[in-house]
Amino acid sequence: MMTVSGRAWLSALALVAVGGPALAAGDGPDSVSVRQLSKLPDENVFSSLVTNFESQPRALLNGQLYFFTGPRVESYEHRPLTLWATDGTAQGTRSVQDLVPASAVMDPMTLAAVPGRLFFSAWSYSASGRELWTSDGTAQGTHVVRDIQPGVASGVRSPNLPVAFGDSVLFVAEGSEGDSELWKSDGTEAGTVRIKDVLPGPQGSFPSILGRCGDAMLFSAAGPEGRELWRTDGTEAGTWRVRDIHPGVGSSNPSAITAMGSTCFFTVDDVQHGRALWKTDGTEKGTALVSDLVAGRFEPALSQFTALGDTLLFLAQDGQQVDLWRTDGTEAGTLPVKALPRDITGTVTLVRAGARVYYLTQGTGSGRQLWMTDGTAEQTTVVPLEDAGQQRVPSFLAAWGDELVFYRAPNEWGAELWRTDGTAQGTYRLARVPSSRTYSPSTVVSFGDSLLVPDDSNFQGLSLWRLDRDATAPAFRDCPAHLDVPATHAQGTEMHLPVPTLTGGQAPLTVRTSHPEGTPLSMPMGFGVYYEAEDAQGRVAACAMDVTVADLTPPTIQGCPSELIVNTRSSQGATVYYPPFTVTEESGGDVITSVIPENGSTLPVGTTLVTMTARDRVGNTSTCAFPVTVRDGQPPAAACKVSEVRVEAEGPDGARAWWPEADASDNVSARTTTSRTHSPGDLFPLGITRVQLTRTDEAGNSRACEIQVKVRDSRPPALTCPEDVTLKTAVMSGTRADYPLATAEDTVSPAEILYTPELGTPLAPGMHSVQVTALDRAGNAALCNFHVAVEYDPTSDMSRSLGCSVGSGPASGAGWAALLLLGWTLSRRKKGTEHDA
Repeated sequence: MMTVSGRAWLSALALVAVGGPALAAGDGPDSVSVRQLSKLPDENVFSSLVTNFESQPRALLNGQLYFFTGPRVESYEHRPLTLWATDGTAQGTRSVQDLVPASAVMDPMTLAAVPGRLFFSAWSYSASGRELWTSDGTAQGTHVVRDIQPGVASGVRSPNLPVAFGDSVLFVAEGSEGDSELWKSDGTEAGTVRIKDVLPGPQGSFPSILGRCGDAMLFSAAGPEGRELWRTDGTEAGTWRVRDIHPGVGSSNPSAITAMGSTCFFTVDDVQHGRALWKTDGTEKGTALVSDLVAGRFEPALSQFTALGDTLLFLAQDGQQVDLWRTDGTEAGTLPVKALPRDITGTVTLVRAGARVYYLTQGTGSGRQLWMTDGTAEQTTVVPLEDAGQQRVPSFLAAWGDELVFYRAPNEWGAELWRTDGTAQGTYRLARVPSSRTYSPSTVVSFGDSLLVPDDSNFQGLSLWRLDRDATAPAFRDCPAHLDVPATHAQGTEMHLPVPTLTGGQAPLTVRTSHPEGTPLSMPMGFGVYYEAEDAQGRVAACAMDVTVADLTPPTIQGCPSELIVNTRSSQGATVYYPPFTVTEESGGDVITSVIPENGSTLPVGTTLVTMTARDRVGNTSTCAFPVTVRDGQPPAAACKVSEVRVEAEGPDGARAWWPEADASDNVSARTTTSRTHSPGDLFPLGITRVQLTRTDEAGNSRACEIQVKVRDSRPPALTCPEDVTLKTAVMSGTRADYPLATAEDTVSPAEILYTPELGTPLAPGMHSVQVTALDRAGNAALCNFHVAVEYDPTSDMSRSLGCSVGSGPASGAGWAALLLLGWTLSRRKKGTEHDA
């Protein structure tokens, strides 16, 4: 339901003229215009559920629809109705009762038409009794077709509906002998004749016309063999019994005929199966049982035969169970389609629209459901009728061309025409129809491309309306089905809402309302508010709202805080006092207030939702909720127990470090969490790494501290010197240093090895000490030494010495110099020897 807040509830204008250009087309689904054809002032819908327009036969002649209207018919002899005709316009909708002389009274249930003529029965006490009449639509062309029973006797003793058959009608009449037989009339005295004396004698066969089948009319008649199926082509020679279905003098009592192509279906009591489904083509040979639906003598009751293409759908009721069946005219093709809801009540009517058949079911538990079928079980489904949680409940179904339409009441005051194709998207409103609470139509009547429907307008009274597909029809856009109007004071309220928005239509538009502005409305009160707008073309838009006046406004709470924050030093929480607040009630009366938790309560650490509630005398409630946060304002103790950790490097990547942490301590929170930029046991690089520890309590308070992790390399390399070395030389001045290299190992960084003297340094004969130093990148040094002895030996392997000295580069140059020096020395010694000699 829609609730309007504020102080402008509902207003109306007694009569408003809307001028200016034509309004834009409506933005809703309404696409059907509604026009008033005429009031039906003599109808008494208070004492009857339907109007005579709906319940009595109607006939179409020369583009005009003839129908009856008037007070309720109480009996055959009570004839208060008058004959009307409409051409679909307001000017062409009028009484044509003057077609019949005042001395004759028409039987309304006997109205029928053939091309160019109406037929009906009427009676006159002073002239012809009850006879068949005809009319061409003029008083001069209205007369008795034939005085079958001359004088005041009646040829048509009991009113019966003439049935059109070509240019003639078939009807039941009694001849001079009082026998009831089948007659036909073309509207002339000579053409009004008895077709056949089926049962000669004074009693007659009391025929009942069943329906057309191909070129013949089928009827039942009580002949010598009982009441059986007959056919006629309108001539005596072409009239015969089709088949003695119930052999002997018993009667099969055929039902009404439903044609499907050249085959016609009906039910009869055939003795063997009970009342069973049969078919006929009008011949004895072509008349046969279709199927024994239930084995045995007792068949289910069959009804609602509806042709859908080459399939005939019907209902079969066996006790309380009703099932939908189908047949193609063969026993194998006669099958159940779907069971109707088990809790079904009332009657079900099948309505064909396009390529589908629709039907409504009403169940004690399943509710009112609209079904759609194509004749298969898979495609027999419930049409979705939910709209924002509200069910669109149809009151009746009708076909409008290939479209299914239905009436629904959005509330107890209004009426709407809807359409559906069986889908949720294809189910929508076509128009709101003027209506009132006192009456709801039971059907719509097709008239050309239009629909005619009687309905009761709050402004026009019970009228006949014409509905047409019209994309520019005027419509009220803002017309809620239900409207709750809040009371503005203790007594109720007044009306102050603008007229609903109009779309479509041609200006000027005249708007009427049932409730003028400012009308006092007592509380509580429920009523219908009606609006009707008529445009320049006579198209009418309608709106009926179900309005209830009630105290719908809750009390107002003022002074409600948005949030409270309280600090505490106790783990038990804090005692909290809320700020004062006030409550006002617009409609007066006592208001009960409550606060949970109560004011002055001790609230625990954390957030507590406090709710203030104000309830008035009818139960309208206002609430105000706000959070109260009791928080711990002090951070926990720091997590750092030391400020520095020193570790020796384990390799080039550094070393893993651990440190102790202080125990968690907080004066309020029971639990704290510690976050770290590095975790104990992490691998730290050489140098200083700052590790930050943050300890946080449950309130979000935190304290941070820092530990410096120092990773150093303080260990020298592991240095190994070679064994002492002896060098022999044939050169008296010595030789160059040549020795094996030392080795150095360091787990952290590569070590550089330095020698003194270095390789290649000239060494004189004698003992020399070589000092070795290993230095890593951190500056850590390791020392060792070894000795190199240089011995002069002139007999040493010269070639080897020379060979070792010959070469290129600085070393080979030194070799050549030593060789020259040796040669020079030997030369001097030789000269000295010679000299001494």
